[in-house]
Amino acid sequence: MTINEAVTVADAVRTRLERSLLAGDYSAGAQIKDSHVAETLGVARPTARVAVQGLIAAGFLERETGRSARVRRFSVQDVADIFRVRRLIEFEAVRSVCQGADTEPIRDSLARFSEVRDDQDWETAAQADMGFHTAVVAAADSPRLSRLFQTISTEIRLLMALLRPRYLQVSTLHDEHTVLLNALVAGVPDEALKLWEAHLNDAEAFLSTRIREETSQEH
Repeated sequence: MTINEAVTVADAVRTRLERSLLAGDYSAGAQIKDSHVAETLGVARPTARVAVQGLIAAGFLERETGRSARVRRFSVQDVADIFRVRRLIEFEAVRSVCQGADTEPIRDSLARFSEVRDDQDWETAAQADMGFHTAVVAAADSPRLSRLFQTISTEIRLLMALLRPRYLQVSTLHDEHTVLLNALVAGVPDEALKLWEAHLNDAEAFLSTRIREETSQEH
């Protein structure tokens, strides 16, 4: 096997693991052992190790010295801080879009969202959700704002995996974003911000409650 082939296999393994993480297939704090990954996916252990290390570097996993990698865990304080930053970024983007920014890319992202069926895996729905919010931030036409959003994108995506029980049907999540888009198109900042805040507040409240319940069950 050449170096390029090995890298390609490691990338494929990393993508497979990432999709599983974002689909909520692993619980917070779950061990991701190189040996288990290698055996499950039928690859060499060094290849599995490279894939896992890549996910650690990207912030999806964490590993203490001498221990196996684990799925990142979030505290209630982590959730509050992440959503605090989300509001700073997305509220500013919403104001900019309502002032006349091009909403076509946002419409396109929602159109792709509408193609996700209720029977598809949650990772596909979460990716569509993230695509919508990324498009809104990009529509503000501020490279720095987009870079700031990118810095918390991995954490947002991991938290999306925990939102899975909140939406029994993908169509419910899609409909929420349709309301948000309509508010942006209407161009009334106060109304759009009110709906955006309710959308983010609901997600934060659900996540905080779930994390508290899971933490209490562990003790």
